[in-house]
Amino acid sequence: MRPLSRRTFLRGASGVALALPFLDAMRSSRARAQTAPSPRRIMFVFQANGDQTAKRFSAAGETSFQLGEFLAPLEPYREDLVFLNKLHKRFHNLPEDERADNHQQGGSSLAPWKSGTGSFPIGGAETTIGYVEGPSADYVIGGRVLEAEEGVAHRHLVFRIGQKYNNIWNTHAHAGPVGEQNPIPPETDPYEAYARIFSFASDGAAQQEVLRRLAKRQSAIDLVREEGNTLLTKLGAEDRAKVQQHLEALRDVERALQAPSDAAACVPTPLGERLDPYKDENHVIMGELFFKISALAFACDLTRVVNFNWSGNTSNRVYSNLGLSEGHHDISHNSDDAAFADIRKIHKHLWQQNTKLYEILKSTSDGDGTLWDHTLVVHWNELGQGDTHSINDSLVVFAGKAHDHFRRGRLLDFDNKRSFADMLVSCFHYMGFEDVTSFGEDVLNTGGALPLT
Repeated sequence: MRPLSRRTFLRGASGVALALPFLDAMRSSRARAQTAPSPRRIMFVFQANGDQTAKRFSAAGETSFQLGEFLAPLEPYREDLVFLNKLHKRFHNLPEDERADNHQQGGSSLAPWKSGTGSFPIGGAETTIGYVEGPSADYVIGGRVLEAEEGVAHRHLVFRIGQKYNNIWNTHAHAGPVGEQNPIPPETDPYEAYARIFSFASDGAAQQEVLRRLAKRQSAIDLVREEGNTLLTKLGAEDRAKVQQHLEALRDVERALQAPSDAAACVPTPLGERLDPYKDENHVIMGELFFKISALAFACDLTRVVNFNWSGNTSNRVYSNLGLSEGHHDISHNSDDAAFADIRKIHKHLWQQNTKLYEILKSTSDGDGTLWDHTLVVHWNELGQGDTHSINDSLVVFAGKAHDHFRRGRLLDFDNKRSFADMLVSCFHYMGFEDVTSFGEDVLNTGGALPLT
């Protein structure tokens, strides 16, 4: 029997098209006979301003640990989680003029490289700094996926809730290459993101116009790439690197345009009443929409890497839904009991929202299981504790069954002896890239992948 296309869409009488999850019927008969494994996916999920380290766990023990107040929403999922406690980000091993403050440098933790020059003020100092000079893990992992799987349309998807503008305090994805500043602006409007990623107008005339524009853009890209490759032979090493970086970005655009044509016939599935994505009170709905978009992109194999951010670092969102009137970042700078109670309240709320992602992954079929079975969710923060701006006691939580790659249901306390960069190496290994033994600046690594398998 001829297999279904991996871009098969269900279309109702209304003309709305919905992409199917990856099904066994989409494999070839030979592949079905061999029960090929489902793809590996990874999703980085960020929340800001540190927490209260002493209140993370009410009891220690690798498997007998007890979750503290703000981590309590994770209790129903503990058997599929790994808590990586007290990882050190080691930024102070960088020269003073090559690191930002802990909020700024911490926000670039997925890109553990030195910072370059720039005009952003460093907190508590009279000097300025720029973005990090190197790529983030989501960008590099996505690139490795594309090298192995040409049919995947998007290297990675980068989302953030709130704030249209971008700066060193809210941009967490970077394209590099090593030695260059190249921040990646995230998508902040889930309605626009859905329309871009999944669908176009289904009306005949509108569809033809879309296809015409795509063809025009495609021919323009072909021309630019041809001229760029010719130019490479006439340039020095530094300029060649810059042109090659530009051509790589064009290839990413080209790859998305080359997605099978039936995707171009789609219109967005209704996402409910359109709300303002930039109002603080809408952050819960925006988060759930981005979670649904991420899961659908995984299920349709349009990408295998997502970088999602509840906010930028130093987020000063006012959580009025929790009865608070002061901004998150402002609260995090206080050390009194009332402030810590509010910090725990905010983080408990965000962890409750994160469990919505878990349920979406659990309910989305994928091959012989669900996306929960075949995805690693990596929760991270720019700081350890907010009031002290600590970086030596970071908490990372791995969630999802992740192809049973990790031994789950554990609390591992690394006592500041292993680094955040080492954790990223473990992410590379999960995604199948075990040749990666370090990531980022050498001084930010301590010993390769963490002992998690």
